[in-house]
Amino acid sequence: MTASAGPSVWLSRLRDWADHLSFRVKLALLVNLLIVVLIGGSAFLIEQRQRAAIVQEVEKRALVMAEALAGSVTSDLLTYNYVSIEQTLDQFKKKPDLVYAVVLDKEGNVAAQFIPDYPLSQMLQRGKDLNLKSGGATVDQLHLPGTERETVYDVRLPVTVEGSSENWGVIRLGVSLEGMRQEITRTRWQIAGFVLLGLLTGSVGSIFLAQRTARPIQALMRGVTAVGRGEFDHRIEIASQDELGRLSAAFNEMIAQLSRVRDLEDRLRRADRLAALGTMAAGIAHDIRNPLTSILIFSQLMSLHHDDPDVREKFSRVVPRELERVQAVIEDMMELARPVTIHWDPVNLNEVFAQVLELFESQIATQQIRLAQEYDQDLPFCMADRKRLHRCFSNLVSNAIQAMPTGGDLTVRTGMVPTMAFPNSGFPDPQPEPALRVTVADTGQGIPAERLSRIFDPFFTTKEKGMGLGMAITHRIIEDHKGTIGVKSEVGVGTTFTVYFPLNV
Repeated sequence: MTASAGPSVWLSRLRDWADHLSFRVKLALLVNLLIVVLIGGSAFLIEQRQRAAIVQEVEKRALVMAEALAGSVTSDLLTYNYVSIEQTLDQFKKKPDLVYAVVLDKEGNVAAQFIPDYPLSQMLQRGKDLNLKSGGATVDQLHLPGTERETVYDVRLPVTVEGSSENWGVIRLGVSLEGMRQEITRTRWQIAGFVLLGLLTGSVGSIFLAQRTARPIQALMRGVTAVGRGEFDHRIEIASQDELGRLSAAFNEMIAQLSRVRDLEDRLRRADRLAALGTMAAGIAHDIRNPLTSILIFSQLMSLHHDDPDVREKFSRVVPRELERVQAVIEDMMELARPVTIHWDPVNLNEVFAQVLELFESQIATQQIRLAQEYDQDLPFCMADRKRLHRCFSNLVSNAIQAMPTGGDLTVRTGMVPTMAFPNSGFPDPQPEPALRVTVADTGQGIPAERLSRIFDPFFTTKEKGMGLGMAITHRIIEDHKGTIGVKSEVGVGTTFTVYFPLNV
């Protein structure tokens, strides 16, 4: 098991090591690897071909030497002139790579020989030499134990005469392989030098190429980081006209476009702030105007009919009530505008919902609404502000009840989910964080799709009565608790609000 796990462990470590390398280093290593493979393969092929050529040249030289000796002694063999053959061999043995030479006559007798290192009886195989046919020259490597040069090219060449089928003698000589070995070694060193030079040149070139290729990419990375910091005036220098250069130009153009988009967004944001301010001012004026009008009217009546007990009684009843309405609008606006101090306490959401629903029991019964309470009895406590959560859930339940004036189904559900979520459109998308989930669903009138994205805006309401601050305050309370809220609604089917609270704030 250890042997089988070993390669996988090493591969995993190699991948981890490679993942931590920069792009420049990876590119340099890859180019160097390709250079090593190409130069190594080329060097191997060249060495093999050069070696074969050298060997072939030495074999050819040995055969040429044998043929030259045969041509010199042929006439002497025909006349059995051994003295002339000896003289010819004395001149021939001066060749530097000749190891030995033997000339045999027609009967297989030694006519002349040059064997300086070992006995003749260990070299000659008489029968084999004499049975060679015309044109049957052979070149073999022969191992000579106990000699200075142990391996030679052994050439056997029959001496023939034109017009005769008989062998008139045999030339046997040995050519040293030392020169061939030296030539092969010299060739190998030359190839090794070429390989080393190629590797050095390739390494330097690969490092230069990697730096030149990585430099625009690093500039792009710096540009992306600068854009991430909001520096839309950052520009990348275009150093080439290749793909990387065009990419840099496209990046600069993108930054320019983003800069223009940001300017437009700033203008839109200022316009939205002005529009929101106008909407808020109009909403405050609308909600305060009626109470102030009532107060103004009764103030005028009191100045004219101060002694009338009916007028004083109405004044005492209406004016405080209208002032409370003005005070409620001001308090709601202040809750949206100012920072709120949250009193964190362990809270059970089931208990909070039970207390909220107690406030609406009579209204639920009057409108013949069927209430379903699905609580997770194992729901853990969460850190929250009980008072503000009470108001948050009250707003959600109140909206659901008002959406069903002629009855319907109201479902309140709590539970635990393994992931936190954030809203985009409709229900939130999950994120890896445990959370508590609260759902309030009704089968009321529903909210049109074009209004759904504005339900959390201040002073926006789909009801004939109301200031439009309830859902804005609900959203603010949920955000203060680091939670999220999502909504799905369909006209004529109903609306579902889903709230997520993190388990650990």
